[in-house]
Amino acid sequence: MWLDVSEISKDSKKLADYLRKETGLIVSAGSIYRGNGSQFLRLNLASPISMVEDGIERLITGIKNFSKK
Repeated sequence: MWLDVSEISKDSKKLADYLRKETGLIVSAGSIYRGNGSQFLRLNLASPISMVEDGIERLITGIKNFSKK
C-alpha cells in the first residue's frame, strides 16, 4: 500500500527511519522508487491480519510522535 505522507514530511526516508527506530515498524521510503516518492511510504500488507493490525497501530503512534517533534 502506498501512503501519501506529504502532509507529515517531505522526506519519506527520514520518516521511515524514524518509524523503524521509534516503533520497530519497517516501511519502505518511497524515495527509493524515484519520481515523487519522497512524499510516500510503502507498507506491505502481505502478512497475517494480526501483523497488519499491529503495524497500523505502530504507524499511527509513530506518526503522532513524529508530528510532535
